[in-house]
Amino acid sequence: MIKNKKFYRKKYQALRMKLLKEEIYDLSDKIVSILKTIPVWEKNTYHLFISSKQKNEVETKKILSYLYDLGKVVVTSKMLPDKKLIHLRVNQSTRFIQNDYNILEPDSSEEILPTDIDVVIIPLLCFDKNGNRVGYGGGYYDKFLSKTENAVMKIGLSFFEPVDHIDGITELDVPLDICVTSEKVYDFRKTI
Repeated sequence: MIKNKKFYRKKYQALRMKLLKEEIYDLSDKIVSILKTIPVWEKNTYHLFISSKQKNEVETKKILSYLYDLGKVVVTSKMLPDKKLIHLRVNQSTRFIQNDYNILEPDSSEEILPTDIDVVIIPLLCFDKNGNRVGYGGGYYDKFLSKTENAVMKIGLSFFEPVDHIDGITELDVPLDICVTSEKVYDFRKTI
């Protein structure tokens, strides 16, 4: 059986939808606690996804608050009508509005270029032991990440531990540097 992105997307969407609200909050708290131990908080500009309750994503409100408390530049994405993403600065007074895909987007106008972002915290459904991730299939994050600087830190957050291997990964798929689960940190960076 071919275990490609489509296979894992279907499997992990179903697994995530089985999680109870209490499990999501408990696992998210553990993930955030572990995330805070990674030495990446000296950077300046952080891109963070705003979690979707409908998709049972890792809750990111505490990460958002943490970044605000640290005085960091915080950025999140907004989808344009042509399905391209722009990246907008947010702060404590930013209003978020639900788009047509039930994703909260900032009502903000200060655009930040992908090349100005130091750390990207990425949503995903699952990942493998090589740092490859399965998202929702639109390729939005891969396109976005391909426009960032090589030094950008790409961090995934996952409710689930990694699968061994995802078949069908191409050069367009941008791998993670790190993935944080409720159990541990997986570091995929090559050491020289």
